[in-house]
Amino acid sequence: MNAKAIVSWEPVQPLSPNWSIEEVQVNPPGDDEVTVQIHASGICHTDVALSAVPEGALGIEYPKVVGHEGAGVVLACGKNVQSVEVGDPVLLSFYSCSKCAQCETSHPAYCDYFAPKNYIGQQGPMHMSTDKKPLWSQFFGQSSFAQYSTVHKSTIVNAKTLIRDPSELKLFAPLGCGFQTGMGAIRNIAQAVPDDVVMISGLGAVGMGSLMTAKITRCRIIIAIDRVQSRLDLAKELGATHTINTNHSDFSTLDNAVRSIVATGASIAIETTGVASIIEQSIQSTCARGKILYIGIPPQNYSLHINLSEHMNKGRSILGCIEGDCNPQIAIPQMIQWYREGKFPLERFVEYFDATDYPKALEGLKQGNVIKPVLVWNHQDPKLT
Repeated sequence: MNAKAIVSWEPVQPLSPNWSIEEVQVNPPGDDEVTVQIHASGICHTDVALSAVPEGALGIEYPKVVGHEGAGVVLACGKNVQSVEVGDPVLLSFYSCSKCAQCETSHPAYCDYFAPKNYIGQQGPMHMSTDKKPLWSQFFGQSSFAQYSTVHKSTIVNAKTLIRDPSELKLFAPLGCGFQTGMGAIRNIAQAVPDDVVMISGLGAVGMGSLMTAKITRCRIIIAIDRVQSRLDLAKELGATHTINTNHSDFSTLDNAVRSIVATGASIAIETTGVASIIEQSIQSTCARGKILYIGIPPQNYSLHINLSEHMNKGRSILGCIEGDCNPQIAIPQMIQWYREGKFPLERFVEYFDATDYPKALEGLKQGNVIKPVLVWNHQDPKLT
């Protein structure tokens, strides 16, 4: 099947993705695969970050097709696929093997094969149309920056009973990673309760997902932290009790700013920025027995150094967070239900771009004036039953 796709080539400029629209060939599905007509895909910082490292670093290969917040309609199914049929609308999330100990105990985000299967993918499902050069695809099991993609069955959430109108596919597309991660950070990993004081560093899709979930949980204090005032203003509208602008001239340290709001510090710190100084200050900003969740992608080869005696005496917990420890089959319907109830207003964060306008979407993400860019593929024959 012929398709247009955004192909990621090895970066020319350091730490900058090198993308271009190309003609590709998409292979039919194997036994455990599904071919999907992609209607939309959110851009996540992980798409950018893992397109901006040199070939070989972290095992990354080029050329490849990224994209891991896809939504579309099933065109064909492999013989082992039972969760969807041709014509079903689907939302896509991450790959998991379903067989390892983590998957079998309902923690698919910590699948034994998560890193190679999601961050690197494989060759086979997609290749260049011109020279037949194989592409690395099935990024997060899906590679949804393409008009059509053959995806692994584990990525699929059947949306037949979840959407009310075909236009909702593009609205719900970004639920597969960013918002899900933020939601699960609060609900599954931090296991927040109403008495918690939550601080959230970085108000992208992950941070906003955490903010809305903390509000739903009725956490008594929610501190939103960012350098973009418009994001802080929106956070205040959506439930933040306090905001901190790290660009303000009166900002000294995160610890001082947080403790000026609550003297004991936060009981939960959600760190989504990946900025080394914020990563380190998050620890000092938490109270005794506080939980620090690291989500943002840190600088390559970055190591965190802590005063172990102080950390032990304070009883703090440092927790990694991948996909919010979510099962997408549960998390995505839950977020859609909250959206229906007016508690998870996705429309406040999403901005749509034609897929060919991806440079504009990337610039909006970089500048901070777009929280969740969503690339839309315009099909002459959109499939939806």
